[in-house]
Amino acid sequence: MSKVIDADERQELARLLKALGEFNRLSLVYELCGCREPENAMCLCECCSVDASVASRHLKALAQEDIVQIETRGRERLYSLNRKQVAQRLRMLADEIDGQDTARSASESIA
Repeated sequence: MSKVIDADERQELARLLKALGEFNRLSLVYELCGCREPENAMCLCECCSVDASVASRHLKALAQEDIVQIETRGRERLYSLNRKQVAQRLRMLADEIDGQDTARSASESIA
């Protein structure tokens, strides 16, 4: 049986999905999925055809939702995907959806 998601967790999940719901931010997350090392905004901006300042703005929004982590080295900011945190939050929703579908399929097959 799946875990019940309380109101606070749903609010947190809504913020995560809102952050990922913008095309350029989602493109940056996809780009970060393939990065083994933290990258700067200049390297990441090519994935979504925006300049580094726009990419930085989107990365800041992603950092506010704990989707990316920012590491400062001198004047350079490096970004990495907070893989475990994001996967856990999305998996919680997927498990809930899967649990709902499983229960519905079982009841429909009995009828």
